[in-house]
Amino acid sequence: MGKAKKLSRNSLLRVSALRGLRAQTVTGPSMSPSTQEQAVPLIKKLSSVDPKDRVLAASAIANLIENPVIRRALLKEKLVQTILEQSLTDSSEEVIVEGFGVLRNLALEDGYDICVFLWRKDILAIVLSCLGKIQTNIAYLKDSKAAQKTLLFNLIENILSLLTSLGGSSDDICESIVSRLPDLPIFALNILANPTIPDFVKVIAAENLYVLSEANAAYIDKIQCSGFISDGKLGVAVKMYLSGVEYNIFETSRTASIDLLDVVRSVNEALQAIDINKAIEVMQPTTIDGVVQPTIYDDNYRSAQNSFIAVQVGLELLTEISEDLVMRSQPQQGRQNRQTEPEDNDDQDDMDILEDENEIAVEDEIMDGVDNPVVALLLEIVLPVVTEFVEFKELRSRALQALNNMTWTFNSFVPHWGNSTARSLWSRILRLLLSSDDLEVESRTGIAGVLWACAKAKPKCISEISVNDVRRLIREFQQGGETQEALELKVRIVGLLGALALPHADIDVTKEISIFLLTQVLSTQHKPPEIVIEALNAIYDIFADMTYPFDDEIFVKGEFLNHLMKIQPQVKQMAKKIDRRKNLQLRTRADEVVVNLQRFVAYKIKERKGLLNKQ
Repeated sequence: MGKAKKLSRNSLLRVSALRGLRAQTVTGPSMSPSTQEQAVPLIKKLSSVDPKDRVLAASAIANLIENPVIRRALLKEKLVQTILEQSLTDSSEEVIVEGFGVLRNLALEDGYDICVFLWRKDILAIVLSCLGKIQTNIAYLKDSKAAQKTLLFNLIENILSLLTSLGGSSDDICESIVSRLPDLPIFALNILANPTIPDFVKVIAAENLYVLSEANAAYIDKIQCSGFISDGKLGVAVKMYLSGVEYNIFETSRTASIDLLDVVRSVNEALQAIDINKAIEVMQPTTIDGVVQPTIYDDNYRSAQNSFIAVQVGLELLTEISEDLVMRSQPQQGRQNRQTEPEDNDDQDDMDILEDENEIAVEDEIMDGVDNPVVALLLEIVLPVVTEFVEFKELRSRALQALNNMTWTFNSFVPHWGNSTARSLWSRILRLLLSSDDLEVESRTGIAGVLWACAKAKPKCISEISVNDVRRLIREFQQGGETQEALELKVRIVGLLGALALPHADIDVTKEISIFLLTQVLSTQHKPPEIVIEALNAIYDIFADMTYPFDDEIFVKGEFLNHLMKIQPQVKQMAKKIDRRKNLQLRTRADEVVVNLQRFVAYKIKERKGLLNKQ
């Protein structure tokens, strides 16, 4: 299937929320040896008798963590243990703040492993103690000096960001946070409602609410009981996160008080209001003599950063909402109840089971509470807005993910959307693929998914595809690599080519595609099952009817039937090798394709015999 899977809690590039695009310019090998040599001694300075040295050391380490080479060296020197045992219990408040900053950055950079380690070291007990002190300090915020306020705001930012990463890394950790820090959502909501707290802290508080409220009924109950924030003075990033919280509430509790149409509308209006050109320009790192300069977090930079974050979150929300619309529109049992063993289906017609997996039957176009106006809004208003973000390389993969899920949603709900909209989108996205040689795998995967969905809508413009274009797509397939990301790209290209072959007027295009698909099937023993399954499904569609003008020229003269008959044992063996306990969905699809292959072969034999009898 071409639809992108639901994003995890920790899928957002939250590093951007703290240091913008600078992270993209920092790589391990580019750091000088002298810098690496100075990194490890910094840990010793964390134990200095001078608190200023301890603060400077912790601050320097927090910045150096961006570099993977230095980060590994620091971790080998037991950085985390030192921070937990010394920095977070330091007599200096500044050291405590910087210590949490180190852990925050480690959690952002290293993710699951660090988060689990911190959880097992009972970081939540330390956080709980700090939150109590923070609440006391907030109560006297008006009487505090500027330096004290800055220290407090930085501490809140570091702790909430750390909790967000912890909760986003694992369901177990998230449940532990909800259980041990039951007042956390109330704390975050109070941060948002406090006019004396700056926007950069509110962004982190809103992000925490967004991430931890995903599929978390207990957390959502706390939010709803506390009263939701809808202050018009909040920044654009905060508002976008709160739209995400509203969507999480809608998705988890199905409450009537949340209208999905309003959520989508608010996300779209926010995206339209953002000047992303200006934001990216401001956030570009400054380089002097090849050396990246430290980021200056002034008001201008933070404003740009918030705009960038808002677009990221908005695109993520549209991706998830589009997927949810399709998932909730499908019948509960669906394809899972279909027979998977051929001997149990002898009474069925040969071609009954040969149906397109990407065409989902939607009853009355409105099922299980899904409103047609939401799909209409996505198609007519939101789609053009999201398409514009594809032009920015910093946001391209995220925009393509959103477009991918949106277009597959349109295929489910609006069968004829390809008449005009799909044609325009197809031309723009195809041009991006054919004119760019330096696209990342993630972007190429997104492009393939969008084109596949557009091709399924069958706009007339796909007849303009040439043999050379097909060969370019095949080269994309061949150059994909062996990673999981590359596999998804290859599966989408196979699906795209299959969709392009059927309606094409040029028999050479259909022939080029068909031979490629057959090649994938004939090498079943050496191909991932996902590719073989998609290739076979495409072949079933392309040659489902002998009256197609290319059937005799390609299928018959190319001896496709003989090849498919011979490959049946290998395909069946491929399916049996898939452990249904580890990957039930893939095993189910593989079993289906085995049944379909047997029936397809029987059907084509009967079809040819019928033709001969007529002659």
